[in-house]
Amino acid sequence: MSQQRLESRLTDLQEETLPELPELVHLRMEETYRIISDKDEVGLEADSEHQETLRRKRMPRWVSRVMISAASVAGGLVLLISLGFISPAMAETLKQLPFMSSVFQLAGDAGLRKANEAGLTTNVEQTVTQDGMTLTVSEQMYDGSRLSLVLTRSKGVYAHKSFSDTWAIPDPETGSLINRPMDFYVNGEHVNTGVGIAPGGQEASDSVIITTLNSGNLQLPGTFDFKMSVYLPGFADPFIFEFPVTRQVSEGVVLTPDILKTHDHINLMIKRLEVSTTSTQLTVELQGEAGEHITAIEANIPDKYKVNGHFPVYFELSDEQGREVRGLGGEGGTGEGNLLSYTFNYEPFETMPARITIKPTIWKDGQKLYIPELEITVPVK
Repeated sequence: MSQQRLESRLTDLQEETLPELPELVHLRMEETYRIISDKDEVGLEADSEHQETLRRKRMPRWVSRVMISAASVAGGLVLLISLGFISPAMAETLKQLPFMSSVFQLAGDAGLRKANEAGLTTNVEQTVTQDGMTLTVSEQMYDGSRLSLVLTRSKGVYAHKSFSDTWAIPDPETGSLINRPMDFYVNGEHVNTGVGIAPGGQEASDSVIITTLNSGNLQLPGTFDFKMSVYLPGFADPFIFEFPVTRQVSEGVVLTPDILKTHDHINLMIKRLEVSTTSTQLTVELQGEAGEHITAIEANIPDKYKVNGHFPVYFELSDEQGREVRGLGGEGGTGEGNLLSYTFNYEPFETMPARITIKPTIWKDGQKLYIPELEITVPVK
């Protein structure tokens, strides 16, 4: 194909809407989700085997997108359909890929893929360069339950490692790992929240999906100024990004059932459940007796439910047909008064459920221990 005909075809494709693009390529992908969560002094630590189950489940991904021919890549012609722009740093990195697509489509969970297809993602073109390394934020999605960003590096330092493995490299100056990979600010105020880092996979190894602001106790406005400081080993200063974030409206409901279940000195309150087309978020509380210190909440729970002295509870969610949603991790241990609050995040349900069954579970000695006495079903509609 001549370069003139190729440029003409690329122009035609850019005028098509995403659902109309021909399905030319199908690639099977594996997704790994790694959660790095803040824990305060009363935070509960989950069993390592259980965490690996939550964070490293394999999910096949079938992606249909437009292939760019080797000739077009060699000629520097990169078609960026979903992002809608080409920054110099992104173009240099993405030329290495055999075809182009939104990284949310390539490596995102079901909610991010749905958000991208529904036009609920926002383009961001911001690049920061420091000592031969360039980082670019290309797209974002904020649905009120979480903020997800695509962060891409240029080739350079640590090029032999995938981007997601960078934070596992000891700092050459100190020899230690970075304690916290990123800091986040909303309207100038530091936000104490967890951060998830999802690799871009085989087809986008120089990209990661950052997920944050997914704590259930955060009360954020619909639009705010967002700042992210990214720390990489070997770099004295952080890479700082600042841009506005606006909540993208998606179909959903917010439930506050305040249902309390008690069993064997465990007082479990289902506090909040947000269900949308892009996310599912559950907020629960472990309650103590009036005037009881929060450290006594765990102390009173029988040892048969504990791992290394802690109560590593998580929850399986399913609809009225028994279809479960995949967990994306969680963060907890936020203490206030006589209760501990936990937030758990999941992929969206395929369709809006009529009711959701919440099954408290722990992972102990390589076995999943379900606590049926604490199971709760919440009507949605």
